[in-house]
Amino acid sequence: MANLMTSMYTGVSGLNVSQSALNTTAHNLTNVDTRGYVRQQVVIKDWGYETIGQAANYKNKVGLGTATEVVRQVRDRFLDQRYRLEIGRQGFYESQYKAVQEVEDIFGELEGVSFQKPLNDMWNSLQDLAREPDSLVTKASFAKKAESFIERADIIYGQLQSYQINLNIQITDKVNRINQLGRQIRDLNVEIRNYESSRQERANDLRDTRNNYLDELSGLIDISYKEDSFGVVNVMAEGVPFVNDTSVFRMTLAQESETSSMFKPIWESTGADVFNFDRAPSAANNTDIGSLKGMLMARGSDTANYTDIPVRREGESETSYQNRVDIYNNQIEASVMRTVQAQFDQLIHGL
Repeated sequence: MANLMTSMYTGVSGLNVSQSALNTTAHNLTNVDTRGYVRQQVVIKDWGYETIGQAANYKNKVGLGTATEVVRQVRDRFLDQRYRLEIGRQGFYESQYKAVQEVEDIFGELEGVSFQKPLNDMWNSLQDLAREPDSLVTKASFAKKAESFIERADIIYGQLQSYQINLNIQITDKVNRINQLGRQIRDLNVEIRNYESSRQERANDLRDTRNNYLDELSGLIDISYKEDSFGVVNVMAEGVPFVNDTSVFRMTLAQESETSSMFKPIWESTGADVFNFDRAPSAANNTDIGSLKGMLMARGSDTANYTDIPVRREGESETSYQNRVDIYNNQIEASVMRTVQAQFDQLIHGL
């Protein structure tokens, strides 16, 4: 009778495990189109053994069947880290590219009347004036072309400044989204820890949602993270603690300087700057990560003009000149908008 009952229990345990596996398969098929869903897999273990006899050198045991050890996610953490690193780098350069596209639109190079036209018109009018310097018609034509050129230049420079300031809105939206993602990850940390506290099941669907948030967050800012034994993910942003199981260390915005209308992100709790721009963007140093940083670098900390371009002054020492070159390289040239403003203003000033 004992052997019969043992066989029955063994068969029932196998059916239960098979049912669990079928349920997991059905769950996988149902969520095949769900964004961020990761395939789940049932891991089976022995239920245990019962000793039914003992000899001198061994024990006679009979198996009691199988059980579900865990329903795990089929996910590679190493690939997750590499993906999040590269998506952050993509976000950085996409922000730079969008700024370049906006500059092209302002100058009308893609569609509309390009800035080259009033420049060519003025040049041709100047050639006509050189051939007929005493002609009142030629003089009037040149004055009209020059006035048109200056008006177009003023409009373009104003549009560059306006777009630079309007980037504050996009930066504000990104900072708000980063804070929101931090709160959502914190809330999921609490849910996952509570759900898995019994050590019976894993909150795989909640983990999928949290991974989606981590993916999005990694595109906005440089992050690193580590999961503890309770299923809680602790997130670092730009090397600073950002999310743990109880708290979110928020970002806020402050003015770049008293004379600037630009915003910069700072940590609310300390007032320290979120980003360090002392080092140039580099894939080797992982300093080119996050669309928020890319947007800040593309915008720059203030407007620029031709005086920001270093030109050696008469009697100026080599040290003084080199300091101005370093400032230009680190603060102006690294910014798409400030570089365009300075070089465009230099062109107009030269003319």
